[in-house]
Amino acid sequence: MNINFYRYHNSSQHDAWQECQFTSDTDLTSLTVHPLVTINGQAIIQQHHSTYLTGRETCRAHHFAKLIATAVLAGDCPNVPTAQVHDTVPITIKTTSPVDIRPHVTTTRATPRSVLWIDTIHGPHLSAQLFKELQAHAVGEAKLHLACLDALGEERDNFYALNRRIQDLIERLNPALVVIDDIDHLMPFCGVNVASGFCRIVRDVLNHTETSFLFIGYNNLSKKASTTGNLGKYLFNDATDVFTVSTHRQITTVRYVRGFDLSNDPDVTQFHFTIGADNLPHAADKAPAIGSIMDSDVLARCITDVLQPGQTITPDELVTQITARHRQLKQQVRSRAILNQALILDLIKKPDNQQDTYTISPTINTSLTLPPHPSSESNMSSEPSPSK
Repeated sequence: MNINFYRYHNSSQHDAWQECQFTSDTDLTSLTVHPLVTINGQAIIQQHHSTYLTGRETCRAHHFAKLIATAVLAGDCPNVPTAQVHDTVPITIKTTSPVDIRPHVTTTRATPRSVLWIDTIHGPHLSAQLFKELQAHAVGEAKLHLACLDALGEERDNFYALNRRIQDLIERLNPALVVIDDIDHLMPFCGVNVASGFCRIVRDVLNHTETSFLFIGYNNLSKKASTTGNLGKYLFNDATDVFTVSTHRQITTVRYVRGFDLSNDPDVTQFHFTIGADNLPHAADKAPAIGSIMDSDVLARCITDVLQPGQTITPDELVTQITARHRQLKQQVRSRAILNQALILDLIKKPDNQQDTYTISPTINTSLTLPPHPSSESNMSSEPSPSK
C-alpha cells in the first residue's frame, strides 16, 4: 500500500484516492502496530502512535517521561515488574512512489532502543544532568540523543528553521521514541501555519516510520487555560493516546483518558509512582482517598483533645468522638464570628470590667436597616389633595 506524504510530492490524485481505500483485497500485513512500553496492561507507547501527557504545571509528567525513555533505552521498564518493552528488528520496506524527490524515500522501522529527547525549557547545565540520568540506564547499543534548544540563542525563535531542523534530525537518527518536553515552550507564539506544518511533520513520521512520539503539555484538560498555544492545541487533538498526570501527597497517578483502544479499565491499569533518590519514578501503591470532611490540622487537634497518649479505643468510638469534637469546634467558630460581627456593627458593647457579658447598644445603627415597604395608605396620604 502506497501512503502519500504531507510535505513531499506524491502520486497523482487518482492513484492516491485509490490507495486510501481499504477493501477485502487490500494487503494489510505491513500495517501493524506493536506496543513499545506497556505498564499494568496498558500500552503507554506504541509504534505509529503519538502519546500526550497533560496535567497541572506541578504534576510530574517530566519524570514519567524519563521513566518511559529509560525503559526504551534499557530494554525493560525499571522498578515496574509488569512492564513490557517490545523490541523490533530493523527492516526496510520499499515504497511504490514513482517519483524520487528526497534522499530517502524508503519506509523504515525505527532503530530499536534509541531515544531522541528535545528539551525546550531547560538550559545546557540542567540538560547535561538530564542526559547523564538517562544515559545511566542505557544498556548495550542503546542510543540517546538530546537536543537542548536553549543553547540556540537567538535562533531559538526562528520557528521555520526550527521545524526544518527537527525534521532533519528525526530523519537522520530514526529513533524509536521522540520525547518533546515540553510543548508549552517549544513554539508558544507560533502562528497557525507553523503549528500545522509541525503537525504534518509528525504525521509523516508516524505514517512512514516506526518512530513514536511522546509530548508533554499542561492544562489541556483542566479549567485553567492551556499555555501550549496553537501547536499544543493541534497536537493534543491529533494525539492517538492521552494520559493525565496528577500528583497528590507525593503520589503521582497516570491515567488513560482518551484514545482509540478503550478496552482496558482506567481504574485497573492506571499507574502510581513516587520519586526516588535517583530522581526517577518508582512504582507505588495507590494513594488513599482523602475527603474534604476536615483539614489535617483540625483532625490532629480533635484527636489530641479527646484522647490521651497510649489510650486504646475502638474505631467506631474514635469516629464518634472526633465527629462530636469537630462539630463543637465548628459551633465555637460560628458563635465567635457572630459575636465579632455584632461588635463591628455596634449592635452590642462589651464592658471593660466584664469578660463574658455584653450590653445591647442603646441606639441601633439605623443605616444598616432597610426602609419599610410603602403601603397603600401611606401612598394615599402622600398624594396632594385635588384642588377644588
